Amino acid sequence: MLKSSMPARHAQSQPRLLMLALLCMGWLLCAWVWADAGDIKVQKAEASFGDNRIEIAAKFDVSLSNDLQEALKNGLSLTFVYEFQLTRPRIYSWYRQVSDGFGPNAMLSYQLSYHALTRQYRLHIGSFYRNFQSVNDALAALGIVRNWGVLNDSSLARDRNTDFAGKVRLKLDRSRLPKTYQLTAFGHEEWQLESPWVELSKARPEDITSNE
Repeated sequence: MLKSSMPARHAQSQPRLLMLALLCMGWLLCAWVWADAGDIKVQKAEASFGDNRIEIAAKFDVSLSNDLQEALKNGLSLTFVYEFQLTRPRIYSWYRQVSDGFGPNAMLSYQLSYHALTRQYRLHIGSFYRNFQSVNDALAALGIVRNWGVLNDSSLARDRNTDFAGKVRLKLDRSRLPKTYQLTAFGHEEWQLESPWVELSKARPEDITSNE
């Protein structure tokens, strides 16, 4: 009886081993997909009163999917945008919208490109640019903003006793992509690259650099 039961037990264990192997393969596949997907994660986001303006300092961890890195190396320029929104005081936000015709918001654009001739990545901020040897170095620089002035010469910025609050995020601006790439980006998660909105804490902008 003992000898005849051993093959049966072995046969019963095979489906379990197969299920375990399939689970491991599924986990590895998910890990590979997650590793390939790009992401933007916030590390710090702080604001302080500057010279007649509010100054923002923030740090984000930025990574690109393999598809985005390949498109970048093939000559596609990627535009990333920092966005700021004032959330308090709400009455001031409403007043600015009515009196000025726009909300108390601000944007700051960065453009990332790759130059095959020099094999360098270039990060543009307006007319200023920097070159980097690797995409990781370029993304590290892209993810840091310091002394970004918003609400310049506003009554809110001049009154340092005002209790204000705002939020900021960083995202890939898909509207700046060529039309063919916009179609590619539509519905593809690896192209939907943006951080969540994060509330600004009150601190001096230089505090963010001392903890890097």
